[in-house]
Amino acid sequence: MNGNAPIDLNKHVSLIYAEGVFGSQARAKFPMRAKTADGILRYASYPIGGIVDSKATERSAKEVLRAYLENCKNADLPIFSSFKEAQTKTRATILILGAAPEGGELPKEWEDDIVWALEQGMHIVSGLHYSLKENEKFRHAAEKSKAVIWDVRSDVNLQEIPICSAKAYHIKKPIVLTVGTDAALGKMTVSYELYKAALQKGIKSCMIPTGQTCIMIEGWGYSIDALPADFMAGAVEKMILEKDAKEYETFFVEGQGSLYHPAFSNTTISLLHGAVPTHLVLVHRPQRKHSIGSSLVKLPSIPEAIAHYEAAILPRYRNARVVAVALNTAGMTDEEITNETRRIEKETGLPVGDAIRDPDFVRRALERIL
Repeated sequence: MNGNAPIDLNKHVSLIYAEGVFGSQARAKFPMRAKTADGILRYASYPIGGIVDSKATERSAKEVLRAYLENCKNADLPIFSSFKEAQTKTRATILILGAAPEGGELPKEWEDDIVWALEQGMHIVSGLHYSLKENEKFRHAAEKSKAVIWDVRSDVNLQEIPICSAKAYHIKKPIVLTVGTDAALGKMTVSYELYKAALQKGIKSCMIPTGQTCIMIEGWGYSIDALPADFMAGAVEKMILEKDAKEYETFFVEGQGSLYHPAFSNTTISLLHGAVPTHLVLVHRPQRKHSIGSSLVKLPSIPEAIAHYEAAILPRYRNARVVAVALNTAGMTDEEITNETRRIEKETGLPVGDAIRDPDFVRRALERIL
């Protein structure tokens, strides 16, 4: 694989398989499990027939995600209680595994549906750490029906990825990387909102996918956290250099992890060094005080995070700067949002706001980039 999908998602109708995780009740217990489905629903441009979750009591995507899917073409997609019913009604030919189970492993209860899909000739797109191709049952069913299995994380040819040498420094166009005070804050969402706003201004822009959800939206890219450490930064560098050759004017690099997360800081460093960004957008969730991975790790102040991220860019003379602070305000009252926004604006002198709720924040942030 060269970072491109083995199937063209634009030429098929897809179903998003989020069994047991998409509905509101499941989200109350495991709020992050359906984030792949959520991102695809909001940002993918290819045809989607619906979502599969037999446990959901809601019947449409917008009943679950509400404001998140406002003005989105996929808001009214149905939630099916049976995969076979969904396939029969939509005639979908691709099944996208739209959940992120803990550890990236395949839930046992999904196996029968996946085998059935492959037997019908449906292609499977999976972003799990678990490789579907290594499952003998899946592989045999795919070979028999000539269905394609795309393991987004592992379908990679390492021989095509260079060792990073910070060559992206030579690109004298905006390279915008989202970074966070912690992991799992919405860095991809902020990147997409900036990207969409740039496109609306007529700027020829490119998303650089570095995680499985963004790859499944864009149809190409490298899942950085699935690569051996020596190749992580090189994959980011390679993607940017290749897209620069196609004369894009601005690059939006999907952020991963955090310098302040004990498990995922390695992906953050790889992005900082591979992308050599010109601009950084810091993403922060005010309600979170400690790393989502460890209560031992207290999250930094905003000025501290800004200083650390700006100092981490190589080469140092790139002089990249944080140009905005994007807030994840989920669960906050209007008063809390206003107070926190004003506090951070006063503290930093930067545009501050929620990229989903506040289009004016996105506009102001983009003004500092373009």
